[in-house]
Amino acid sequence: MDTYRHLNYMRSLSPSKAVFFYKTELSDFVPLSLEDNRIRAPKAGYADAFKNNGDMKNISALDLAYSNPQHIQSCYVPPNIKYLHCRFSLRVEANSLEPYQCEDSDVRQNLANFSFQYKEKGGYKELATRYCKNILSGNWLWRNQRTLGTKITVITSNNNEYVIDDARRVSWEDIGSEKEDKILNALAEEMETALTDPNVFWFAEVQAILETAFCQEIHPSQKLIDPIEGEASKQYATTRCPDGSKAVCFHAEKVGAALQMIDDWWDDNAYQPLRVHEYGVDRGYVVARRHPDNENDFYTLLKSVPDYIDTLENVNNPEAINNNIHYLMAVLCKGGFFSRGKS
Repeated sequence: MDTYRHLNYMRSLSPSKAVFFYKTELSDFVPLSLEDNRIRAPKAGYADAFKNNGDMKNISALDLAYSNPQHIQSCYVPPNIKYLHCRFSLRVEANSLEPYQCEDSDVRQNLANFSFQYKEKGGYKELATRYCKNILSGNWLWRNQRTLGTKITVITSNNNEYVIDDARRVSWEDIGSEKEDKILNALAEEMETALTDPNVFWFAEVQAILETAFCQEIHPSQKLIDPIEGEASKQYATTRCPDGSKAVCFHAEKVGAALQMIDDWWDDNAYQPLRVHEYGVDRGYVVARRHPDNENDFYTLLKSVPDYIDTLENVNNPEAINNNIHYLMAVLCKGGFFSRGKS
């Protein structure tokens, strides 16, 4: 599996932006808007008082007491609004069944056989279950998960509706009651079909209703910007509505990142699932959990695909599928450019 130069897969999960809005007696959609604030923040940074080598700067107590004016954006639930909505759509396609681009016919055939065996042995159900667990738990709400109550509703293109009355009871370790477990399995079966059948056109509308406290702060996606004089140094993502107004939102990439947080295969004692990534980036600890030295990164494991095909042929139970195989297929579902270059 070392002979290819070009290899890429189209992503299998394509979420939309997740838009925040609320309802009133006059409208079912009022976009949640931003506020521009100028504040006098105190100096609190390390560099305000210390040099890079750790030595103290020649600075007085008065200098450190001066304010640090800042221009930032913020977002709060309007007064007397109790329920806030956040909604996105999800398209799922069977794009991991074979490469989108690969010039080596042997590599292409090996990868197609690999995904075929994975499909035959029921491996995609494991991936679908993990994706759906992140949907139903509200993991995609990120910092906005802490509420007085969070209701999640999923309506699929098969005209099925799945409702989690309070996603706060659902976690990665415990999906909740028997009722919630049935919802997870039913939704995962639909997604599994979409991941494995190119003739299926499957969509889902996902909506969370957040019960909020009075004027609570909301945390949409934050833009990565180069500061320009006169603009806020901290800006949030928005999407333009048909009437010209703007609603705060999560970027589609941020929603996708939350759904892809299924990799707890990186260690037998993994403390949490990581976002599926070629090198297992753990942002919390600023480390790559799948460093090539550990021989568990995507590119190292990809060389073993022919051996994993043989392994899958002897699997009689989906639970017996090797974790490295699950991880490889999760990366292929994520999609991306895996080219080796010209050399």
